[in-house]
Amino acid sequence: MKKIASLLTVFAFTSLAIQAQTADNTQRALWASIAKDQSSGAVSLGDYKQHSGKVLISWRMLPGDDENTGFDLYRKVGNGTETQLNKKTSFSGGVHYEVTPITKTNYQDSPSSLSSNITYRLTYTGSDETLAEYTIKAAQLSNGRPYISIPLKDTKDVCDIDTVVYQANDVSVGDLDGDGDFEIIVKRLQTTLRSADGSVRDEFGAGASYSHPKTLYAVIWDAYKLDGTFLWRIKGGPGIILGNSSSFAVADFDGDGCAEMIIRTCEGTVFGDGEAIGDVNGDGKIDYRTWGNLNSSSPGWVDHYNSAGPEFISVIDGKTGRELARDNFISRDTSSSWGDDYWKRACSFRIGVAHLDAVDGLPSLILGRGVYARSVIEAWDYRDGKLSKRWRFDSAVAGGRDKNKDGKLNSAYGGQGNHSFTVADLDGDGKDEVMYGSMAIDDDGYGLWSTQLGHGDAQHVGKFLPDREGLQMWHCLEGGVTMVALHDAKDGSVIWKKTASSNNDTGRCMVADIDPASPGCEFWWAGSNAYSVDGTKDLGYKPSSCNAAIWFDGSLTRQLINENTIRNDRNGGRTFTIYRYNESFINGTKSNTCWYGDLVGDWREEFIVPDLTKLVDLKIFSTWYPTDHKFPWLMTDHTYHMGVLNENIGYNQPPNLGYYIGTDLASDRDAWEQGGYMTTDILSVTADQPSRLHDPYYYTLSGQRLANPPQQGVYIHKGKKYVTVQK
Repeated sequence: MKKIASLLTVFAFTSLAIQAQTADNTQRALWASIAKDQSSGAVSLGDYKQHSGKVLISWRMLPGDDENTGFDLYRKVGNGTETQLNKKTSFSGGVHYEVTPITKTNYQDSPSSLSSNITYRLTYTGSDETLAEYTIKAAQLSNGRPYISIPLKDTKDVCDIDTVVYQANDVSVGDLDGDGDFEIIVKRLQTTLRSADGSVRDEFGAGASYSHPKTLYAVIWDAYKLDGTFLWRIKGGPGIILGNSSSFAVADFDGDGCAEMIIRTCEGTVFGDGEAIGDVNGDGKIDYRTWGNLNSSSPGWVDHYNSAGPEFISVIDGKTGRELARDNFISRDTSSSWGDDYWKRACSFRIGVAHLDAVDGLPSLILGRGVYARSVIEAWDYRDGKLSKRWRFDSAVAGGRDKNKDGKLNSAYGGQGNHSFTVADLDGDGKDEVMYGSMAIDDDGYGLWSTQLGHGDAQHVGKFLPDREGLQMWHCLEGGVTMVALHDAKDGSVIWKKTASSNNDTGRCMVADIDPASPGCEFWWAGSNAYSVDGTKDLGYKPSSCNAAIWFDGSLTRQLINENTIRNDRNGGRTFTIYRYNESFINGTKSNTCWYGDLVGDWREEFIVPDLTKLVDLKIFSTWYPTDHKFPWLMTDHTYHMGVLNENIGYNQPPNLGYYIGTDLASDRDAWEQGGYMTTDILSVTADQPSRLHDPYYYTLSGQRLANPPQQGVYIHKGKKYVTVQK
């Protein structure tokens, strides 16, 4: 049997290393976490007491695993003798040993002492071959805090004005250096401190839209390893404005095993190797900002946004932060062409990731400009060191390329954009579509559908109706009578909707299975009660938040994460009081984490937040709750993975699965089969035998659906794993 490459990763609340998914997805991570009772009157005190001093060891379920896949787990305290945790000793009639394979992906250990180093080792049951191993230091165990800390580098090299600081904001993850471990990139936004008390304010305009006139850099990006090692820093030039228009894409765009970052840049941008974009157009300046009276109490800009100067997209090397390639961003044109006279709508920028090519399987870059009126979306590839445009969609182009796939002209797509976009394989052809609010663009750049319900602030794509084929989209809207609508993601058709008596602005909506008594997911929106899966039944209660949902406590309901707490609304109340750990959420009333997702791999989700000042460190929190449920690493589901990669676009949106997990599952296996993870035997076939393989559904080992099997490689089809080889 071929050895499975493995890495042990331990989560001891002060140290973490995480094994990233590789091309063949054979990496099985292991980590441990520890909870410590806090005698502070916290609502979650009972949960802490129950688990206090216990170590939760967890690892990934990978494609090919099932309910019979068993593991042995070993513990060694200090330099002592290794003990098998799932082996019991009986002395009745002599010494007998009984080994019970661990068939879940977590184990709660109760070590007798937390004052010595503890080494955990994972094997397949009955085998001594080590899959993963890690030593938790005594200091980490004794601290017992539910997070690890990544210190933030100071910003003296960015700005030497004492009152100007750069606060941590959105985060994305990727294997930047190809070593198999995830690294993180954090966006940091310029803020001005009030010198009297050190608190934060925006001195140069409302809404944190304006940078300080005496510094060139409003936005910077830092890269860190998870052991706290600082890798590199990008300083965005003066044309990079504050706010949510500075999203960034992190993925391995060229297939070299290392993730790149792609961002919008301008003259004055400084890269990680110290190289900068200079005066490219030769007009003698790199700063196009225009200021009012700086001596007034509210200086402000005359040019509030960005109406002049070159705009680019830059590919950044994940290892060094140097620029690898550059091309022009979507053209600015005139302010009026975007629907206003002061450049705001022209400065609604979006950057994300999509898989548009079923042949090479590599991701493409998605750019967006415009939201409220005209929307332009472009797809670009980065291959062999070069950027090339794949396609462009413009809602202002009369007719587009004849008619779009829903029979509507491009003009039907104007005014439909959101402040973010969502990427998923909406029509099941193995290639992604871009859902940009009330419209979707097909993988080839044609319009797929437009609901013409208009602009909205929040949207969610995933498997919300267990018994309905394909994916669904849940959307809230502003400006019309439709408050919220649930759509079939394949064609945009309305499954059900809720309307108001007059034009309204519904700013948020959420969907998740939060109620064990109600089959399927529950749906709600700002100020509303929760509704049943078909929209017909008001469930009679208002969920505690309308922001994001997270799998954290080990139950099949998803908990609500918002304003520094995690709540299981219908089953036990507050799950975790996060604010007791000197941290904060970001983006004001949006109350976002910097990032969250299944980072380490046992299907529960980690989240990243900064300290209270957003200047000292990033904290990565993980669960200490054991669970009897077993699901594949969520990042192996393509819909979920794309949601994670695109989480930081505009108004942050939570990731969702392309298959259903909820309290009404008959068994965990039901979810495995939905996701295409039931792999039994391996059949070797040649690529010129399509008759044996013909079926509309093929999956890569990362969960991406393909229209046809690959010419060479490994894929899943009808519950079996196939290896195709060329003769």
